[in-house]
Amino acid sequence: MQDNLGEIRPARNHQEQEEALFLMIQENDQDIKRQEVEKIFASVQNGQLDLKHLLVATKRQKILATRLMVAQEDKTAILWPAAVDEETESFQSLDSIQDALLEQSILLAKKEGCVQIQTTVEQNDSITSALYERNGIPAIGELYFMQRPASPECYDEKPCAAASESLKLAPLSQEISDEFLGELVLKTYIDSADFPELQHDRTAARSLQTHRLQGEYNPEHWFVIEQNKSAAGVLFFSWHPDLKQWELTYLGIIPEHRGKGTAGKAIEQSFEHPSRKNSSVFLGVDSRNHYAIRLYESLGFIVVSRQTVHVLQFG
Repeated sequence: MQDNLGEIRPARNHQEQEEALFLMIQENDQDIKRQEVEKIFASVQNGQLDLKHLLVATKRQKILATRLMVAQEDKTAILWPAAVDEETESFQSLDSIQDALLEQSILLAKKEGCVQIQTTVEQNDSITSALYERNGIPAIGELYFMQRPASPECYDEKPCAAASESLKLAPLSQEISDEFLGELVLKTYIDSADFPELQHDRTAARSLQTHRLQGEYNPEHWFVIEQNKSAAGVLFFSWHPDLKQWELTYLGIIPEHRGKGTAGKAIEQSFEHPSRKNSSVFLGVDSRNHYAIRLYESLGFIVVSRQTVHVLQFG
């Protein structure tokens, strides 16, 4: 794509990719910037990331701006934050370049067969939110990132809950099929307050794919929550080696087991695992899910970031 904005195209080689990524990393320390770029290339070599849709806006062989779109296996396209060279405004309208990059990313997502494209924006960044809104990617809600500091202490000055004999966390095994697990996850979406806008068209297989793409998937840290030997929900963790933290990627309880303290007991029991007992854990939760937020706060989680979620669903 080439017009009066210059050329909008994928980065052509390693050198252009490196230059675009260097522009994208928001860090003043050049050594740290270089380390972050090297981590990204390592993720590419490991098959964890694809730079096929790393777009650049160029003029006279200079990269003015860049944006990365990643088409995931679950048919969700993820938009990374765009980056603009400090001198770009002297060449062209910043808004026009941003619009052109975003328009091209949306077209590429459709060509990849994605069913939706999504991104998050810092809560107070109204300029970036306006960019997505005018290009047809509306805001659907706010996401709270919460973190539980690494500490063995109990919280809220309450005694630590005793292990429940009736509640068991069953790690995934060959006895638990993806078909059973996927259907159980879909049941947990019923009347869920966690971004219900995204749940209506999810299949069991796609739901599992989405959760497995977050961090390092290890079936030993995915659990079926059993209450009196009956499946009551799921609890998934993944490890992020770059952050050296666990992510509670998903907690879901089926409707008939809600309101009985099952979720809290399951989380407390999971924190007794040696790998998590003294480790920091983070999660994301819909700001409208007041019950979940109160539960997480009672377990020592605090809100560390608030972001606006933008999603465009295709078809």
